[in-house]
Amino acid sequence: MYLQKSSSTGFYWLLLLVAIYLGWYFYYLNLHAVDVPYIDDYDAILGYLLTYEKADAWTKFKSLFLPHSEHIIIMTRIAGWLSYELTGHVSFRGIILAGNVLSFLELGLLYTLFRPSLRFPPVYFFLVVLAFLNPQYSPTTFWAMAVWSNIWVLIPVTLSIFVLANPKQWFGAIPLAILAQFSNGSGMMIWPVGVFILFMHQRPLNQYLTWLLAGSISCLGYFYILSQHPVSGTFEFSNLALVPLNFFAFIGSYAALIGGLGGQIMAVSAGCLVVIITFLMLRNYIKNNDRTALILLSLMAFIFLTALSAALFRAEKGMSIIIGGRYRHYSSLAMALSFLMCFRLITFSLSRWLSFFSWMVIGVITGLSYFRDIGLRLTTEWMTVANYYNFLHNQLDVYTIDGTPRFGETTLKAHQTGLYVVPLRYDLAQQLKIATVLKFKPTPQCERNEETKVDKVVCGNYWLLKEAHFQFPPSSKEAFYAVLSHGPRRYVFPTSSTRNDWLAMLQQRRYFKKGLEAEVYDCHISMINAQIEWLQTGDKPKLYHTNSIITVNP
Repeated sequence: MYLQKSSSTGFYWLLLLVAIYLGWYFYYLNLHAVDVPYIDDYDAILGYLLTYEKADAWTKFKSLFLPHSEHIIIMTRIAGWLSYELTGHVSFRGIILAGNVLSFLELGLLYTLFRPSLRFPPVYFFLVVLAFLNPQYSPTTFWAMAVWSNIWVLIPVTLSIFVLANPKQWFGAIPLAILAQFSNGSGMMIWPVGVFILFMHQRPLNQYLTWLLAGSISCLGYFYILSQHPVSGTFEFSNLALVPLNFFAFIGSYAALIGGLGGQIMAVSAGCLVVIITFLMLRNYIKNNDRTALILLSLMAFIFLTALSAALFRAEKGMSIIIGGRYRHYSSLAMALSFLMCFRLITFSLSRWLSFFSWMVIGVITGLSYFRDIGLRLTTEWMTVANYYNFLHNQLDVYTIDGTPRFGETTLKAHQTGLYVVPLRYDLAQQLKIATVLKFKPTPQCERNEETKVDKVVCGNYWLLKEAHFQFPPSSKEAFYAVLSHGPRRYVFPTSSTRNDWLAMLQQRRYFKKGLEAEVYDCHISMINAQIEWLQTGDKPKLYHTNSIITVNP
């Protein structure tokens, strides 16, 4: 027996829980969103705006379709333009926060697929909220370019599926599908998903032909644009023997709560479970021919096709990149869809223990997601800020073999033109200038590590500096950096630490162990004989000056 969504007290409990959680989630986003460009932001947003800032309107419009690697990211370009036009400079923090509202919109669309019942009252939709909205994919949600590409693409894909599943409005799905494809490469998967919908609905031939014609024109245009801006290695198969495992791991990466082999097994197992639930939903749809079930199956088919493309073309570094945070929004969506499917498939009454177990598992996964992400957010912020300093003042990307000179050029030009102004909190040059210099007798450990990376672009050679005296700062507004001086030039590197175990956290009331370490990369320039200093940033910055240098035999 099904209920009206507004007829149960559970609806108000759902509303309260969702409001509290969304408030907390946005607080978390606001706390950790960094107003500094990150990785591809230098090319996709800063470099792009610098190139076309003074172009005429038609040239600007055409520039929206310029590819970024194998993707065309028109919404990322538009978000950059809007930020610049509205504020006079680019606000990466603003782009990030605005982009994350898209996740809330996707949740609203998922709620329309939820049918509360006596067995699953409205409050059960909160499981879907927790499964979909979490920090497991924080590398995407806190990345300006990615949030308006990887997260945004879910919106036009979902809307296109909704519209296409309606026989009277199906034509409106075509422009939405085109928008999805030109927002992110995975949006291309909407075209075969559309064929699946038409087939399952047994639509007339003219709808097939129209959809296939529109898809063919869109895909030909897409690949024609890519051919005009070729990038080596874009569509190269890799690790074909592991495609099945990588496929399941991509879908189930939400469940990878630990690293290494254990996390990979958890991801593959969860992926298999999602596929089984989807198969059962397909059998149910064949019997009942329900539109909502078809939408759920179509959304899952989109995720499956994306997982297959990632397994074929993005597994060159093994399963670790497949289950990494960059793609976990697809897995989180798959888990949310699985819950919605189970709510429709389960026809027996759940015991209290089984119901409690479901809530407990999702609650634990969500809690651990935040717990694991705290350190990642802070260390990623420090790396982002240090990178910007090195780009602006040293014209150097310390993490690549060639130093990525274009990033340095882009950063310097954006700074000179006022296109981007780094906030004082993240201005390490100013922090170094006003820092109180303190003499410090270190007890450093220095180790040499060398590794040849698969892509032969990322630097694998670094000095690992360890300093037991320092401790991770208690305030999120403070940070610690290693500063390496070569004559008048200073190169800045972020520090990191190791999490305490649970008992130590309770005893010490600290998330991190005492002691900091920094990886000092030196592929492009040698750090031999560089003087070591340590910078603690904040309202009252301190520069710990030492007489230590990096030597070949430390």
